[in-house]
Amino acid sequence: MKSLLHRLAGELLSLPSVKGLGLGAAVWALGGCIIPQDEEYLSELPIQPNRPVRIVEQQVQPSERIIRGYGIDLCELEFSAVVEDPDVADTLWESWFVDYDPTQPRVADYEHSIPPNNNGKAVRDERALYHPRFNSGGINRLNTPGDHIVEVVVSDSRLSSNREPQPRSILVDGVEYQEQTYTTTYAWFVRTEAGGNCP
Repeated sequence: MKSLLHRLAGELLSLPSVKGLGLGAAVWALGGCIIPQDEEYLSELPIQPNRPVRIVEQQVQPSERIIRGYGIDLCELEFSAVVEDPDVADTLWESWFVDYDPTQPRVADYEHSIPPNNNGKAVRDERALYHPRFNSGGINRLNTPGDHIVEVVVSDSRLSSNREPQPRSILVDGVEYQEQTYTTTYAWFVRTEAGGNCP
């Protein structure tokens, strides 16, 4: 014969509300992890690695890669390139070369910085720009009759004499790291003609 307590417990447990309460307590108890876990909080966001720069090729000027008649029909040229960098706070560098020979490394014929954007857009407001005039005191190699290569190298750090971008130092948790930097390039071919009317 069951004791009075057993009978009372059986009657109470048969009630639907008590069954639900017991089931809820079991789910609550089993839902958590029994083994204690170490709690680690992310104090700050991870540092975003440096990302590559890019020339927007659909917007370069002149749009034709081969330019003829410099010194005869054309007394001046204007080369420009729209550049973009998702790292909007980076200063970019445009380095212009005429007839660069990789076997004889040298610094750029013309170099200029492109400032960061204040509007948060990856495409820079300022373009890479080179404006040679025939027989000017600029880059004399382009005045020599014959075929030439005009090339722009855009980078997110200064270039070495062999056109490699210099790494940048960054501090992470008090430790200094060398951050990878990037370049992108675009070239035009120019034929300079002798005997023209350009002053």
